Amino acid sequence: MSKKKSKKTDNSNEMDELLKEIENDPKLQEKPESAKETDSNKPVKKKDAQVSQKKNDSEADDNADEEAQLKAKPGKYITFRLAKEDYGIYILSVKEIIGMMNITKVPRTPDFVRGVINLRGKVHPVIDLRKRFGMPEKEDDERTPIIIVEIKSQQTTSHLGIVVDAVSEVLNVGEDDLEQTPSFGVDLDTDFILGLAKSEERVITLLDIDRILTSRQLVMLDQAKSG
Repeated sequence: MSKKKSKKTDNSNEMDELLKEIENDPKLQEKPESAKETDSNKPVKKKDAQVSQKKNDSEADDNADEEAQLKAKPGKYITFRLAKEDYGIYILSVKEIIGMMNITKVPRTPDFVRGVINLRGKVHPVIDLRKRFGMPEKEDDERTPIIIVEIKSQQTTSHLGIVVDAVSEVLNVGEDDLEQTPSFGVDLDTDFILGLAKSEERVITLLDIDRILTSRQLVMLDQAKSG
């Protein structure tokens, strides 16, 4: 639904305060060269090498199984509400949170595509996350936000606006708070769910923002933005 007036809502300051909590992940420190060379300088027997290789392969398989089961990682997440349910997006994927503004409808796009916005001279497509998830439609109000996220697909990076009911908080999720996505059967697509986070008495669904849309839908949005 488009609105004629392009105007930030009164809660923009609150959204700005949330974004101030965004921190860059610390860069992984490489091992010192001396530590890397210590073991490589020692002569290795053939039998020991085979045992070591099997151990490494076993550990790699275990790590792969664990990664397949739990894709979410600890860290900070922007949480928001959709139809009384809590969702979270990894905070480094969030670029900006704005109030509802004028959205230009684009013909021949899926019903969950609201259209495009002109944000400081840059055009961004906007989707309604309620409709994307098959939830009932909700009228916008003075607190309806648009979250601008960065989506990576193959070798390209683009920005997308997602309309949600309300932004909640910045949540620090620890490793012990994470749970893998439960199985809902083969007919239900849960590829866009990273996992679940436990916070007090709530369960928050953590979304993989890069998989919210299919490759075909991303191409369609790119064409809508260009057109």
